[in-house]
Amino acid sequence: TEHPRCAQRLLSPRSRSPAHARAHRQARTRRAGAMAASAIEDEPLSLSTTQHTFDAQFHPREPLLAAATITGAVELHRFDLSEKTSELVRSLECHKGSCRAARFLVGGSSGSKEAAAPRLATASASCFTAVTDIESGKKLWKAKLRAAGNTLIALDEQRFVVGDDDGGVTLYDVRQKKAAVCYEENSDFISDFARGKDEHTLCATSGDGTLAVYDLRKSGTKGLVAMSDFQDDEYLSLDIVRNGTKVVCGSQTGPLAIFSWGDFGDLKDRVRGHPMSVDALIKISEDGILTGSSDGKVRVVSIYSKELGNAVLGICADHGEYPIEQLTLSPCQEFFASVSHEQPAVRIWSLGMARRFLAGEVPGQAGAKEQDEGEPDSDDSDDSDAPKGKKKQPKKKRKKGGAIVGSGKTHAQRQAASSFFSGL
Repeated sequence: TEHPRCAQRLLSPRSRSPAHARAHRQARTRRAGAMAASAIEDEPLSLSTTQHTFDAQFHPREPLLAAATITGAVELHRFDLSEKTSELVRSLECHKGSCRAARFLVGGSSGSKEAAAPRLATASASCFTAVTDIESGKKLWKAKLRAAGNTLIALDEQRFVVGDDDGGVTLYDVRQKKAAVCYEENSDFISDFARGKDEHTLCATSGDGTLAVYDLRKSGTKGLVAMSDFQDDEYLSLDIVRNGTKVVCGSQTGPLAIFSWGDFGDLKDRVRGHPMSVDALIKISEDGILTGSSDGKVRVVSIYSKELGNAVLGICADHGEYPIEQLTLSPCQEFFASVSHEQPAVRIWSLGMARRFLAGEVPGQAGAKEQDEGEPDSDDSDDSDAPKGKKKQPKKKRKKGGAIVGSGKTHAQRQAASSFFSGL
C-alpha cells in the first residue's frame, strides 16, 4: 500500500505534467479573476496615466497593466480590484516618438518558458519596433520599420507582427536582426490583426477597406492567401469567432461586417446598430463580442447566437465622451479594460453585465442598439452555415397624413415643387 505522503507528493504541483500544471494554474487564475471581478461589478476601477494613451494590455500573470503613451513611454500600473486602487510602478522609455501598440511576448508549452518573465514588444510612430525587459527596463532588441507602426500582435515568446501606416505587414523574430517575413499588399494603414485557428494564418484589416489573409509561413505575394473586395468603408477592428469560422470587422461608418472563413471575397452579413465607428473589438465567447465605439460606449453584440441571432444587445460600459481607442481582455477572462482619450485613460470593467446580455438575462435593453427605424439589426445572408436566431422583419413604414414617413412629401408638396421647377 502506498504511503499517504508519497501519494501527496505525486499530486503536488512539482510532480504534475506540464499540461496538468498549466491547466491547474489557469483554473486558479480564473477563480481569482472571478472573485476580483465581483468587486467592480457596479463601478469600474479608473486608472489614470501621465500622458495620452493609445493602447493597453494586461500582464499574463500579475495584476499589472501596460499602457502605451504618446511620449513613447509604456507605463506599468499595478492594480487591486478589491480595493479599487492602482499605482504607477514603472515607466519604460521604449521610443522617442509616440508608442502606438504594446503587447507582452509570452512563452510556449514548456513550464520553464512560462515561468520566465514576459517581455514587451512595442511599435511607434517614429518608425521603430522594440522589445524591452519589463523588470530591468533594458531594451533587448530593436528594428527599423518601413513606416510608422500602427498595430501589433504577439505570436509567441520570440515572434510578433507589426502593421504600419503604409499597409505593410512585417513578421519579426527577436533572434534575428532583420525582418523574417514581409507583405506589402495593402495600400493604406493596417488597423488590426487576428490569428486564425490554425495559428499560421493571420487576418489583417486596413484603411483601404479590405480584409487580407496571410500565411505566415510564406513571404511576399506567395503569402497572401486571400483579399476581400474593396468596400466603401474603412475597417478599423477585427476578431474571429464561431470556432474560427467567422471573421468580424468593425467599420468607420458603424456596421459590423461578417466574413465566412475560406470565402473572403465579399462579406456575408452585416450587424447594424452602432451610431458611430467601431474602433475596437474583442471576443468574449464564440458567439459574443464587445465593441468600442467613437461615442465612448462599449456594446455587447451577439454573433450567430442560437437564441439571439446577430444583434447589438446593449451597452455594458460607458467610458465617457471621447472615442474608445482600445479594448483588452484580462487573462482570466473575467474583466476587461477600455482605453480612451480623457483621464482616467483606462477603466477596468467586470464582464458580468456583458455575459448576462448574452445569456438573455437583461431584458428591455434593446433600445441601446440605437438602430434606425425600419432598418434590421442584421443583413443575414441565406448561405451562412452557422446557426442563426429568428430574423427580425423590417418594420413597414407607416403612412401619416397622406405621406410615407421618412420617404417623401405629400401630393400637394410634390405639385408645388413641380410647378417651381417647370417655371425654371
